[in-house]
Amino acid sequence: MNQKAPVFVKIEEYKDIMDLLVLIKEKLSQAKFLLGKINELKNQEDAELASWSKDLDDVAAMVSDVDRMLLEPEL
Repeated sequence: MNQKAPVFVKIEEYKDIMDLLVLIKEKLSQAKFLLGKINELKNQEDAELASWSKDLDDVAAMVSDVDRMLLEPEL
């Protein structure tokens, strides 16, 4: 029951289908390239945000030190 029967397609339709497949492959390749670029940008953005977060933590620690020094008198 699962025998493969020959499929007949007009030459013009076959060429159209082949052209469409080439176009689809090109678009897939472009999409993969763009997705890679987006991922690269996202990684750069994440690294920059992590750096900013560390900088803010450093500033908060400095402010805390200054606050502590001003509120605790030296004996």
